[in-house]
Amino acid sequence: MDIRTIDLNLLPVLDALLRQQSVTLAARELDMSQSALSAALARLRKLLGDELFVRTGRGLLPTPRASALAEPVVTILEQVRERVLHGGAFDPATARRAFRILLSDVGAYVLLPRLVRAVRAQAPGVSLTLRPLTGTDIAADLADGRIDLAVGSYPGLPESLFQRRLFERHFVGLVRRDHPLAGRRPTLRGFAAAPQLVVRMTSGIQEHIDAVLAARRLARRDVLELPSYLMVPPLLLATDFLAVLPGQLADAFMHEAALSPVDLPLALPRSTIRMHWHRRYHDDAGNTWLRDLVAAELTDG
Repeated sequence: MDIRTIDLNLLPVLDALLRQQSVTLAARELDMSQSALSAALARLRKLLGDELFVRTGRGLLPTPRASALAEPVVTILEQVRERVLHGGAFDPATARRAFRILLSDVGAYVLLPRLVRAVRAQAPGVSLTLRPLTGTDIAADLADGRIDLAVGSYPGLPESLFQRRLFERHFVGLVRRDHPLAGRRPTLRGFAAAPQLVVRMTSGIQEHIDAVLAARRLARRDVLELPSYLMVPPLLLATDFLAVLPGQLADAFMHEAALSPVDLPLALPRSTIRMHWHRRYHDDAGNTWLRDLVAAELTDG
């Protein structure tokens, strides 16, 4: 096969299909129509002389030939991005590039607006894509370039990643404004007895609360566990629940709704918010600019 006859635009299509195993999701990732992606897949099949993907009840599954191509295709695309597209200087005023940032729901609610405003002011041709925390292998995605920066408290990440401290996050109690505990300091037993909304995130703050209570032979019995802090305000307003959540988020919620703080009867450790990136992108000019912008906007809060 003569390499000059190969349409290299087909490689991102093959890569997206291998990862997404869905024409719909791959087309969405590549900003293509499904019909255009299907046509590209047909050309790939003809070019390589293999079915490549077989439709099953679990989506498109790769054939052995397609699976064998996964690693070399990723390597080729990464080298093109790093050495051809992103090499050299980075001028934010004229650059056209997309960056992917991992943030928790707290970060998305409190921090992302500041980052978007700064990026639009400095680099109108640069776009940000938010990657959710759920179901993400942060270290692997940073290494593979699926994420440019991870911002948050992620104590389990490997030390081989670069990191930079941004600020310390504290935690507070929150209830509706006319709640019996609003503005008061309950006893530890009273705190444990209060019905509570619990969101377990990477900070481990809820596990710390459980351990403190267990040491006093107490436990929270009336608990509603939620997958996201963003579900907390309407439940607080409608019920007698109490919630322990990050201070920045509590401030935002109190600004928007009739909610009040609770003086908690136990000391809670602060969590350190850092940004993390992979050494492969440490010297990349665009990534360096993004890190400097994040540090300028978010350091110490």
